[in-house]
Formats: sequence, C-alpha cells, structure tokens
Amino acid sequence: MDSSPSSLSRRGFLSASGTLGAAAAVGRAQTTTTEPPAGDAPEPEWTVSGSNVEAYYPLATGDGTVYAVSVSDSNANDPRRLTVHAFGLADGNEKWTVSFPSLYNLFVEGGTVYAVATVGEGRTGRESAFVALDPKSGDERWRCPLGDHSYGVEFGGGNAYVSNQSEVTAIDLNAGEKAWEESFGMERHVYRLVHVGDTVYVGSSNDIEARSAKDGRKRWGAAERGLDGVRLTLADRERAYCESEGASLALDPADGSRLWSVATDGTVPRPVLHDGTLYRWGKKLSAIDVTEGSVRWRYDAKMVNGYEPIVGDGAVFSATRGAISAVDFDGTERWTFELPTGDDFYRFWGDVHDGIGYFLHGARLYALSADDGTLRWSFQADPSVTMATAAGDRIVVGTEGALYGFDRRRPFLAAVVDDTTDFLGSGVGLAFSGILVGTGAFAAYRRLNEDEDPPAVDPEPKLEYGRLERLAADEFTETYLVRKHTDDGPSVVREKRLTDPDLAETFRAAVERWADLSDRTGVVPVLDHGDEWIELPEYEGGSLADDGRPLAERIDALSEANAAVHRAHADGLVHGGLDPGTILVDGDGTADVSDWELAAALGERGDPSPYAPPEQVAGGEPDERTDVYRLGATAYFLVTGAAPADVSPGEIERAVRRADPTLPRAVDEVLSTALADDPTDRYESVVKFDDMLRWAAFRA
Repeated sequence: MDSSPSSLSRRGFLSASGTLGAAAAVGRAQTTTTEPPAGDAPEPEWTVSGSNVEAYYPLATGDGTVYAVSVSDSNANDPRRLTVHAFGLADGNEKWTVSFPSLYNLFVEGGTVYAVATVGEGRTGRESAFVALDPKSGDERWRCPLGDHSYGVEFGGGNAYVSNQSEVTAIDLNAGEKAWEESFGMERHVYRLVHVGDTVYVGSSNDIEARSAKDGRKRWGAAERGLDGVRLTLADRERAYCESEGASLALDPADGSRLWSVATDGTVPRPVLHDGTLYRWGKKLSAIDVTEGSVRWRYDAKMVNGYEPIVGDGAVFSATRGAISAVDFDGTERWTFELPTGDDFYRFWGDVHDGIGYFLHGARLYALSADDGTLRWSFQADPSVTMATAAGDRIVVGTEGALYGFDRRRPFLAAVVDDTTDFLGSGVGLAFSGILVGTGAFAAYRRLNEDEDPPAVDPEPKLEYGRLERLAADEFTETYLVRKHTDDGPSVVREKRLTDPDLAETFRAAVERWADLSDRTGVVPVLDHGDEWIELPEYEGGSLADDGRPLAERIDALSEANAAVHRAHADGLVHGGLDPGTILVDGDGTADVSDWELAAALGERGDPSPYAPPEQVAGGEPDERTDVYRLGATAYFLVTGAAPADVSPGEIERAVRRADPTLPRAVDEVLSTALADDPTDRYESVVKFDDMLRWAAFRA
C-alpha cells in the first residue's frame, strides 16, 4: 500500500478482505444476468456526508460501531487530512472523530481501536506511531513510536507486530511499549508478516525468516536452507506456505525444510487456506491438498490477476474475465454472474457474509446470492463506490461523497412492496393488480401507503384494574394481562407467575439473569420481579403463537427475533428455550424475544418441548445450533400451523405442501436444514438461517 496522503484516491485505502467461516452448500451451475433492474437497491437506513470530504472508507467494525476514514480535499488554508470517524452501526450517528496528517491502517482488536498513523513532523521527517484509541470516546490511550511508512500489522499473544520496509516491531498492547525490534536493512524490503503461535514469519524481498514471537530471535531462514527466491504467502501451525518460480511450497515450521512442492502456473496473489485446502489463484484456480501436497482440482477459467480468491458459504469465489464465478469445494462450477463491463475490480473486490456475496466492480456494489448467483440488489453511488464492509445486520458502503448504511435483512414486506411498485405501474401490472388486490402483499402495500385518519375511539368511562384475562399457560407458569395504577396513570402489563412453588429458587435465579439483559436491543425487558412472579411490558400484537397475521408479517417478526438472538450469540449468550410463545410482537410489527434464561431453566424440569432439538431432549446443553433448530421449528409452525414432532425432510415437504401448495420448494429446503437431527447439518448461524428463510419466503 502506498501510504502517502496524495495517493488516497478512490481506491487508495483498499486492502484485500479476510474470509469468513464457510459452510457446505450445493447449487447448480448457471449463468445469471448482468444488468440489475432499475431501482433495485434498498433505501439506506442512514446516510453520512460531509463538506470538503473527497471519499469515505469503512475499514473496521466492532461493538455496534463502524470505523470509517474520510479523506478531505486540501486548499491553501487547510491541508489534506485523514479523519477516523466512529459511527453507530444502527443509526449512523457520529460518536467521535480523530484526525491525522496521514494514516496507514486501522484495526479493531480486543475492544480497542488501533491506528498506524503519522502523528507529526520530526527532525528527520514524519513521525509515525502505533496509536491505541478508546472505542467509546476516541481518546488516545497510548502511542508507540514507529519508523516511517509502517503498514503491515499482525496481532497475537498480547502483542501487535508491525512492519515497515526494513524493520519489524513487537508492541506490548497492555503497556503500549516496544517488546522488541529487529532491523533487516534497507536492501531487504519486508513485505509480509504472519503470526502463528509462538512464531512470527517475516517475508522479505529475498528470504523468509521464522522468529520468536517473544523476543524476535531468528530461528531459521529459507535462504540458509538453499531456498532462494521464495516469497511468503501465509502459515498455520503445521506449515509455512510460499511461492517460487513455477511452484507452491510448504516449509516445516521447526527448521524451514521443504515439506512438499507443487508445480503451478502464473503469478499469484495471496492464496487462501481453508479446511486443509490451499486455494491458489494463478492462470487457473487450483485447490491444493496441504497434507499430501497434491492438486485436488483446477478450475479452468481466465482469472483476473491481483485479487485473492474468497472462501465462504461452501464455495470459492473468483473474479474471472468479465464475470464473477463460484466454484464448489469439489471443483464444480456453482454459478457465473456476467458483468456488464470489462475487468474493473477493486483490490478489496468482495466478501461473503451469511449467504450473500458483496462484490465491487466498476462503480457498483453487487449483492448476489452465494447459493445460486441471483442478484439480490445492487447499488451505484454518485459518482463511485470506494469499498464496503458487512457486520451484523448492516452493510456499510463508502463512496466518494458519502457513507451509506443498509439493512442486510431488508424487511420482507418492504422488499415485496419495493420490487412490486415498478411492475404495478406498467400496463401489464395495472391489469394484474386486480388479482393482487386480494392478496396479503398488496393489501399490506395499501395499508403502508394510504394516509388514513385513525378511527375514533370512544372514551372509556371506567377502567377495570387487576387481572383482565389469562393469556397463556404451560407446565409451570401462567401469564395474565394486568392493568395497574402507576404515577403516570393506568398501565397494562404482562404478569407471568410460577405455579409450582418447588421451583421458586430456579425461577428467581433465571429471572435475575434475564433482568440483566433488559437493556439489550430485541430483548423483552423485565419491569419488575419477585420470587415467583415477573412483570413484563404488554405487546399489542401478542406472540407468534397467536393467529391472525399474514405469513409475510410473521416472517418479518421472526426475522426481528433472529437478529436479537444472533446479537446474543455474538456475546456468547444462548437462549435455549425459543418457541412461538417467546417472541412477542408490538403494534408496529416489531418483535422482541422473551423468557431469556427462564424458558431453558424450566424446560430442564419438565416434559420435552415439541420445539426442542434431539440433543436437548436427550439432556445436552443448549448451544447456538440449538437456537437455530428452535427458530426453524418456530418457522415451521408459522408456515404449517403445527409444531414439528420428529419430522423427516419428506414429512416437512408434505406438511408445507398441505399448508400452501404455492410455496416454493426452497421453503421446504430451508426448514429441513434448520430442523436437521444432527446439529452439524443445520445452518452454522442464526443469521444464515434468517437470510435463507427470508430469501425463500421472498421468492414465494
């Protein structure tokens, strides 16, 4: 990366993306269309723009925040500067800013924001430093001086390892001080660092060295082993991987000896290692078995040099000539998406996140289904996209003029409305709208767009207080609707009471843990509680166990719950007791998740729930795949009206067909995967299940 401020043009801050976890998926090879339909991009949830800003680059995310760098124009009175901004990922509100004369890189690691930046001018020129910033305020915690033009950074073992052209520095992240520093001389250009365990591999222009991560001492060098002209690419605990003229090599981490060598063709960007396979991109895409040192397969397509392959969602994604291709792990082409113009990729050219591939080409961001290459939506800013990053339920897109935050999940009803509007304006659409008037989607569209006065409500002369009605009951609790007196007037709440006093201690402990989560988004808050009772807000829409809402609205509500559970999983929290009755829906359709800790705790004492997966019924501890199953079982209930009870994939398909023969087979497949008996066969995350369910429902 050329780190001088003058080089920060439209693509100046772009770096190759890392890969996310992969999960097996199967699709049929096909070629999809190139041009997106007009107006297909969802409306951004928020937009940020600033005066005198040349471009925005969203570089890192963490703890509900996106950290973006803006590059300002320079003039006679105000030199160009680079500013780090912390924006709320949900709303785009700016939390803080910090400016630097120049910036080489930005990271979020272990709850701290780290910047490699120029911090001033010294006697010999620019002074660079590794700077630690408080993620909440942007205040500087400490800075550690570095040599000029430092850019390569690796984290591990409580240290940051930073390289420039001739030095490698280890910085103790707790003390903010140098742990050690090694110089390689100006004649040896350091171009890559890799940290694995107790070793730091240093790749320079004419050697690869293994050094102690603790004190920087040299253990071996490839040149000393007679391996001249090799270039470091990456490493794991078993091997260091490198490239030489016409070959890929693996070196023994203990002594640098050659373990194997595979003949290859063409130049290669950094390969990607996944599950024992090295995906290397030269003239062809090659899959190398790293245990045996043999080529498993080659994908014969014209690759675009300079771009790393992307591994995710059970496939390898490649920038080919005039197209984007997805290749399954067995070497079979899954799909190809043809692009409207020539090879105009960015160095950060894409990423795959929970079933969606986000790819930058030309001035447009494409969101493609990782499963079949279908264009979900695309976005073209004026004048051009710089880069994009996905986190949680947001994708943030930087452009030359603004920063945009999109909801990746995009409400199902809104998607139906947006994608139907243009059609309804056409001649065929106007003729067809007579049929749509009777459908739930079109009725919802009318409700969302009509400006109607709310119906008049007669004043209630006398209010009844106390228990109004019983809402639900199960093996151990009863839930009532209660009106009570408060300082602000009458208030209606939900009161859940324990009916088995022998479980009072279990009930109280679980409710206290739930109350600690009350300030989290998507969690039903605990208003008050005692040893055998708990008070909750009243939700006008009841729960997903109640009938009366169209399927589209129920899928939207379930998606809201999925997002809340996914956020909890990111913090190491598992629900373990999800079912339709634990998802409460407000009057505006917003859903929150109830019974945190409580449902799982009481479930251990009673009969198995029809929404529990086999491993939980057998007495196993709930984990993230447990919640995937329970949310899938809830979706099954929403579609079929019944709880799943040891249903096989064939029975799922028959139940869905009986409930609604018009639903696509994709719905059956999504439910079958979520309800798989073996947890490893289910979706690897709740958000992946959510994406697949919503896409299947949208296709309906």
